[in-house]
Amino acid sequence: MSERVLKLACRIRDETVELTRITERVGRAWKSANRSGDDLYLDSVALNIHGFYDGLESILLKIASLIDGAVPSGANWHETSSRNE
Repeated sequence: MSERVLKLACRIRDETVELTRITERVGRAWKSANRSGDDLYLDSVALNIHGFYDGLESILLKIASLIDGAVPSGANWHETSSRNE
């Protein structure tokens, strides 16, 4: 395996550790929200879900960069080509 692929694998592993931590935080905050009824816990859930999404996006951008040599760009880069047709 090339050195670039091995580095990517390490970065992905590190990111998945963080994603696991975020998932655990969401679970704890969700339980607290249900117990207390306090909307601040729901804010924590939402913020952590956003962080989870950002982590996944980071992984996918790293993969795209390695495979394609570039990352998507432009205002609508999140959209698939089938949506644009």
